[in-house]
Amino acid sequence: MGSNMSVITKVGDKGKKRAGPPQYADWKAIERLRRFLVIFYNSTLVVSASTSLNAHKCYEEIVNIATNLLALSESTDHELKDKAEEMFKKFDKYWDGLKNINKMLIVATVFDPTKKIVLASLCFDELYGKDSLEGKAIYDSVISVLRSSFKEYGAKYGKEASGKSDEAKTSNSGSTPCSRELSMIGTDLHDDGLGYKRIGRRYKEMLNEIGVKDNLDELDIYLKEGVENPDMMAGVEYDVISFWKQNCTKFPILSRIAKDVLAMQVSSVASESAFSTGGRIISPSRSCLTHFMIEVLMCTEQWLKQDISCESRVLTNAEIIEDIEEQEKIKREFAI
Repeated sequence: MGSNMSVITKVGDKGKKRAGPPQYADWKAIERLRRFLVIFYNSTLVVSASTSLNAHKCYEEIVNIATNLLALSESTDHELKDKAEEMFKKFDKYWDGLKNINKMLIVATVFDPTKKIVLASLCFDELYGKDSLEGKAIYDSVISVLRSSFKEYGAKYGKEASGKSDEAKTSNSGSTPCSRELSMIGTDLHDDGLGYKRIGRRYKEMLNEIGVKDNLDELDIYLKEGVENPDMMAGVEYDVISFWKQNCTKFPILSRIAKDVLAMQVSSVASESAFSTGGRIISPSRSCLTHFMIEVLMCTEQWLKQDISCESRVLTNAEIIEDIEEQEKIKREFAI
């Protein structure tokens, strides 16, 4: 066997050539490299997915890379430790410091109902230590961004929801004459200096002192509810989009925010690859196709490639054409 083994020529560390199979030091170097590659390989598979939602997974992968590099930087292998420390410095610099990372990446994680703020809190504990000041500061900043976004979207889209709640309050407050009379009794009676006291008046004074808490808004309800079970169906990934579609009436404002936040593209590609797709779609032999037919072909291609299974009912060609014509009619009427 040894006589049949081919001679392998390799350039050594000092530039000298040597013959023979890889030695122990070579396998050790490959093992070090593998420990780095597995970190980035697994994260690349997640954030580079093109046919599934991945905006809510980005921050988790960032923390995965950071925590694993930090763990390698504490290795007893000095070469591995030095490389890990150097790599973590570059990784931290790329994100302008993990403490200064764009908070919208963390907010996107919160809009995954299987994780909410719980996963973000765990990530802060892993990076900065449990109950650390840095972790608490980032947690508060994320909550602040959520509050600000909810307030902004509420001012823009929350008129209908607030209108319904106001109507419910009005109908409850003026439901019966008896209730109006009781309210008048509670506000108009006084002691007249005769030593007569009502506990209701004292209660109102106490509320003025300590303040009255408002009812929980959508954000509070969503964060206080338990996380969804991600393993409802074995082998099937939890569908985040379907959750917000089904709960858009329960969380009308949050569903608007989720629609925008989850649409973020977390993987970076060249602008030419992202936008200059005309030559690959419209070949010279198809240059006479209408814009309507091109849209149909592009959508059909994406539907065929998607990971999510379609409904069991199959539409006929006549139904598809009828639906498309109806959409075109609506666009022309409203000049969309």
